[in-house]
Amino acid sequence: MKIFIPLFILFSLSSFDGQAQSYSFFIAGHVYGTPGVQNVGFHPPFKAKFEYIQGREDIEFGVFLGDLVIWGSEEKWDNIVAEIDTLGLPCYIALGNHDMKNPEYYYEEFGNTTYYSFSYNNDLFIILNPNIDSWNISGEQLTFLQNTLSEQADSHENIFVMMHQLIWWAPDNQYSVITLNSTEGRADEINFWTEIEPLFNNLDNNVIMCAGDLGAASYASSLMYDQYDNITYIATGMGKLTDDNFIVINVDQNKDISYDLICLNEEELNCLGDLEDYEISPISDINTEEISLYPNPTSDIFSIDFGNNIGNKEIFVCNLNGEIVYNEIYGVENLISINTNSFASGVYFVEIKYQDKIEVKKLIILKD
Repeated sequence: MKIFIPLFILFSLSSFDGQAQSYSFFIAGHVYGTPGVQNVGFHPPFKAKFEYIQGREDIEFGVFLGDLVIWGSEEKWDNIVAEIDTLGLPCYIALGNHDMKNPEYYYEEFGNTTYYSFSYNNDLFIILNPNIDSWNISGEQLTFLQNTLSEQADSHENIFVMMHQLIWWAPDNQYSVITLNSTEGRADEINFWTEIEPLFNNLDNNVIMCAGDLGAASYASSLMYDQYDNITYIATGMGKLTDDNFIVINVDQNKDISYDLICLNEEELNCLGDLEDYEISPISDINTEEISLYPNPTSDIFSIDFGNNIGNKEIFVCNLNGEIVYNEIYGVENLISINTNSFASGVYFVEIKYQDKIEVKKLIILKD
């Protein structure tokens, strides 16, 4: 079996002989594929690329960025293990929200430690589990992260941080232009920007944070990339059968990093272009003051005022499980009212697409 988790770390990828060598590894998110489709093992278009992965001698290992199974069972995890064995590479798992449904089957297979670190070629890899505390990295996991960075950052060069959820995303920051597969389990306030990001921004290391909960839902974004200071954010995913992808990360002898964005739905591996093509625009380029949503909270009707923004608009309303409860395309009208009588009480995200822009606003519906 080629899956490595803490129990097997000492026997896995601790290779470094004092001289940096070039190497590559792949990251793949939401690998169970299309929601509602009961695949045996991995998403078939991803399995079809196993031959490509095996043919690249520079790819040393892989990291699965969560949602390997749609719902935990002994049979599903046995299928995943068997298919990783056919891949023939060491692989690591960052757990997703679906992997944590019936988690006892995962624990039986791999043990109950779900966050850990390992080294390879003088680079540090940290696997996090945001499912433990509603997308927060807190408690014992926060202590683990602080200790790992304190003890190991100075002796390593690049730091790769792997997780399922895009914990840097918020409905009111610049990453709100990215539409997630799901916000299931997310607290209203999380500690990424107050506690986690500063731990890394204060380092001299190059930090690459990778997440895997995109590209499965029909409405979801397929990719994201952003970089500032010493931190790079990457997110990938598969399952909606358009723009499915995974990413090969290449580290050269000088510790410089490049990316191969691998397309799954076409024969042409590079059909999606370069990862950097999906860079997020600075928040200053997005005028969020032009659009207002009211009343909020509401019980029956809410309106979206587009101000001076004319042109076609598309509106999605999603619940906290990522399910679309409303979708409509509108014309040039700049005031749109939507009836919520068929919606249950709760928190929703309203995604608004207009003029090549996307905005996401949180909506609270309160019924009597």
